[in-house]
Amino acid sequence: MNNSSLKYFFMITYPRISLTIFIALVAIGMYLYPGSTYHNHETMRYLFNENFLSDLGRTITHGGSNNFHSSILFNTSLMLGAVTYIIFYLLIKELFDSNLISKLGSLFGVLGSLCMIGVALTPSDLFLSPHILFNMWLFRFFLLSTLCYTWLIYKNKQINNSYLAGNLIFIVFLLIYIIILMYGPSPRESHAALILQALSQKIILFNFMLSIIVQTMAYNKILRPES
Repeated sequence: MNNSSLKYFFMITYPRISLTIFIALVAIGMYLYPGSTYHNHETMRYLFNENFLSDLGRTITHGGSNNFHSSILFNTSLMLGAVTYIIFYLLIKELFDSNLISKLGSLFGVLGSLCMIGVALTPSDLFLSPHILFNMWLFRFFLLSTLCYTWLIYKNKQINNSYLAGNLIFIVFLLIYIIILMYGPSPRESHAALILQALSQKIILFNFMLSIIVQTMAYNKILRPES
């Protein structure tokens, strides 16, 4: 496999495979989750609008049940996602001649990926403060990275600017979610606040997945090896 084929695999094919595995691991983790939320320790399953994704990574649920299987699956999915992003951002800067903006974009992307690993290594029931810190900076770093590469895509004549729409949508949702994280109500305050925070997290996860699809589509044409 030559250099161009390797780049195509790690920047187009591998992220798509990784995304599929990530979705499968999270879905199985949700299915196996024993139940309980911040406010209701009697639930018997994962509730999409009341449980956080981080609840899957807890070693012990809010209700005191062992959460071994879900935590292994979810934290593995985070590790997989982080490794995928790190490889992607280390390679993508070369498409833009490794200029200053692309280097900054990749630096922020790698830092965001490392924060993702940090989230996985600090279950919220064991290390709440660092878990929250990694979670906050994860989104901030990815926002900065996306801003850098959105500008580079706009300036690049080889990439169809129609893909900018996906990046711009991602940026808007990231900004909104960061504001909710920083200034929104604590999920412990009320049931409504819990639903707001939990659903916001699911929406930003969906946007992360959509962003991966859009980026691989955007770079597909210029990375595809010649036959």
